[in-house]
Amino acid sequence: MLYPVNSIIDDQPTFEVPLGEILAGLKADGALQVLSPDDFHTERQRKWYKGVCIPNLVKNDENGETKAWWDLEVKRQCNGLKYLKKEIFLLDNGLSIGRLTIRGVSKRKMTDFIEEIISKSIELGWCVPPPDSDLRRDK
Repeated sequence: MLYPVNSIIDDQPTFEVPLGEILAGLKADGALQVLSPDDFHTERQRKWYKGVCIPNLVKNDENGETKAWWDLEVKRQCNGLKYLKKEIFLLDNGLSIGRLTIRGVSKRKMTDFIEEIISKSIELGWCVPPPDSDLRRDK
C-alpha cells in the first residue's frame, strides 16, 4: 500500500489512516519504503507509463504487438534518447548491448517524456489517456 504524507505536525508525519494501522499491516519478510516527494511523484509517473500507457497501446493494437514491442516503439518515437537513461550490458563474448530505461529518471525528465508521449499519441492516433490529475492529488 502507498500512504502519502498529508502533513507534518510536531515533526511527525500524518497520514489518511493512523500510523498504527499502517504499521499493523506489515508482515515478516515484507518491507517499508520511504520516498522523498520527488521519488514519490516519479514513481507514480513510472506506474502511469508501465501500467496505463503501454497496456493501452497493447490493448488497442490491431497487429497484436507485445508490451516489449510497444515499450521500444514509444521510446523510439518519443525521444527516449533525450529523456531516459542508457544501460549497457557486457556479454560473455566481449560485446555489449544497450537499452533505454525509465528507472532512475528524474521527475522533470519523466514529465517531459510523458508530454512527448501525449503529443505523439495525438499525432499518431495512439489510444493513450493522459495521467489523471484526480488520481495524482493527495486527499
